[in-house]
Amino acid sequence: MEALLKLVHEDFELLVSCNSYDRIYRKAAECMRVEQDSEALLSYYIWDGDKAVLTFRGISIEKGAYVPSVFFENTDYQYWIHFKKQVTEACIDTPLRKVSDGFCFNEDAQVLYGHINYGNDIGRADLKIAYRLREGVRNIFSFGYDVLAIKLDYHSDLKHIIADIEAEYRMLSLEFFRRTHHSFSEKQQGETPDIIWWNLFREVNEEFVRAVKIVVDSPRNRIVCEEVYLRADKLKRLTPKLEMQLVEHRQESGHLYRTEVSTMSVDTFENRFLKYAVRFVMQKFVSLKERIMANYPMDSNGKFIEGLADTEEELKRLVYHPFFRTVGAFKGMNQESLVLKQGTGYSQVYRDWLLLTCSYDLEEGIRSLELKDIATLYEIWCFIEVKNLVQQLLGGEKVVVDNQSRMELNKHFTYSLAKGQKSKVVFSRRTSEGDLVELAEVIYNPREVLGKSSTETSIDHTYSFTVPQKPDIVLQLTRRDVENGFKLTYLFDAKYRIGDTDIDGVDVPPDDAINQMHRYRDALYYDPKQEGLPIKKEVLGGYILFPGNGKDEDVENANFYRSIEKVNIGAFPLRPNNEGSAHLLERFLRSLIWEQPTVQILQDVKSHKGTSLTIEKVGNILAVTVFENGEREYYDKFRNRENEIEYYFGKITPSNKLGLLNFQKYDYFVPVIKGQIRDIYQIDFCSVMYRKDLPHREGKQIADDDVRIVMKLVKPSYLIGSKQFVPLKSVLFPPRHWGFREFTSVRELLSFTV
Repeated sequence: MEALLKLVHEDFELLVSCNSYDRIYRKAAECMRVEQDSEALLSYYIWDGDKAVLTFRGISIEKGAYVPSVFFENTDYQYWIHFKKQVTEACIDTPLRKVSDGFCFNEDAQVLYGHINYGNDIGRADLKIAYRLREGVRNIFSFGYDVLAIKLDYHSDLKHIIADIEAEYRMLSLEFFRRTHHSFSEKQQGETPDIIWWNLFREVNEEFVRAVKIVVDSPRNRIVCEEVYLRADKLKRLTPKLEMQLVEHRQESGHLYRTEVSTMSVDTFENRFLKYAVRFVMQKFVSLKERIMANYPMDSNGKFIEGLADTEEELKRLVYHPFFRTVGAFKGMNQESLVLKQGTGYSQVYRDWLLLTCSYDLEEGIRSLELKDIATLYEIWCFIEVKNLVQQLLGGEKVVVDNQSRMELNKHFTYSLAKGQKSKVVFSRRTSEGDLVELAEVIYNPREVLGKSSTETSIDHTYSFTVPQKPDIVLQLTRRDVENGFKLTYLFDAKYRIGDTDIDGVDVPPDDAINQMHRYRDALYYDPKQEGLPIKKEVLGGYILFPGNGKDEDVENANFYRSIEKVNIGAFPLRPNNEGSAHLLERFLRSLIWEQPTVQILQDVKSHKGTSLTIEKVGNILAVTVFENGEREYYDKFRNRENEIEYYFGKITPSNKLGLLNFQKYDYFVPVIKGQIRDIYQIDFCSVMYRKDLPHREGKQIADDDVRIVMKLVKPSYLIGSKQFVPLKSVLFPPRHWGFREFTSVRELLSFTV
């Protein structure tokens, strides 16, 4: 097998190979839409010392120079380390058992070999080769490189994702026990999270202990005056006051005289600070070590555990050093000290202390932090993007946001985003009376509560009667045009995967991800828990969010996008650091929120919970001209959207069209006012009645053969999301002419709007 990388050291030779490297490299270039020599595919390599020589397929690589990357996510790499000198033991120095267990040392062949697959961990990686020479000397050689993403630009997109997450949920990006790390810089103000403290202490541990030992061996002291009482023959220096006392008590040989004696003391401000710092660091280290051992027993390897025990023992030895017995308690930084800033040993302890008490900023810096894997980061970022898009479309800063989402400190010492109701973000508007009216809500990872016969989700009154279902993001739009508080539910799943690229250059989501959305829609049901009311499907549509590329016009012709209009299942490309990436998703959300009326949405979906609440069945629509008539006041009633209107037509005669009207087949009624439409009513009742049996003015003469069609209209719903009147083409309803027309669907009716 050809070696991709070859590192020649005076003690060993390292070979790195990968069977699928060329295919992976081409795929990364295709996914990022860059040339194969693009900066997006570059990495730099660093190693200890200047005696090693690195080559890539025979080409020499300078230390720190940017060259095409070898390492990518979710790819298997084989490592072969052949030692030139006799070694008795060798391993990969890492706290991760899943990495160390992948290597084996053959002492007879003097070879350390193994494999690493970085999975979804991207960032900087340090391969530390630890080996012990036959003479007993133990060496550690560190080789650092970038592990790049295949589907995103690691150098720019990852920074964008982290910045967006940090802006919403500080510290949520951080993780522990990962195979890669990310650089960060410290800030002098702010909190010091446990994981930050731990990572910083790992870097300064040795120099901190060394500096404390220097101070203990050669501490700063000061001259202090102690008050003592001595007999006259023990006095070494007489002051005028003592001379007067000697004369006064010269007959008393046993009299004790008060005087002051200068001595050297280590009980100084600086030593008190040192005592406090050492004790605090020891207690903090022991506390975090116990949490790591309790929560990562299967991830930690034996050498890592031994190293923690050695560090704990060393810190405890310093805390209980006899030197500190004569040093008092530290009472705070209430004074400046040049010794702390410049003194040998003291200055190092002070600098390390400031570092351990700082906050952090996930920008380029000299420190290292481990992050969550890119799939998890992408999922959280998609939730933030959907939430922000919904807020923007609802009115931006004008909308009232009740952000109930929060982070939870998990059993380790990193944070995770709360799920279900704890992650809910509710958007509302405030009425003129000061009341809040809910418009929408976004939920992250709705939780399930297992029951005997069903699994309840965080979506109100929604259950899975088979197995638990866990969509990533839930969007619920609250409507009041068909029923107060009626909610339309849509699901989104963030998938950090790309299935393939079609002939038009459009990335395609994985098939199993699309199939998952079908399963979600079929598995989640609305159950009102009221006797006599059947369960109905809850989910209207399901959509995949994936880091795909492609021009909007090409994506619109792709099957995964066109299927949204046909079956309400599909996908949207969504990439960070790309302003146009969210355009299609934003346009779709805009149509849901503002352009598509509830009636049209529900009419396009069959067997949904809304069919029993709002539209009894999909049926024909009758649009009728309504004139401004003071006698029956229909005009004002329709303008004011009264909930119930008893409407009757003109007199039926053999010569007019009303006699031919099959009024029983209509389910919906649309009033046309001045050539414009706004509302659609359900026809609750329809019959033929004599005019004299209908309301009329007292004394009005009514013919016995005057027969009318009567309709009871109920539950008005807006046809247009903007809730405004929209004009129809004048050819349908000419001005000042009464008439009616039949339509088979809301979509057909709206196709005649201007």
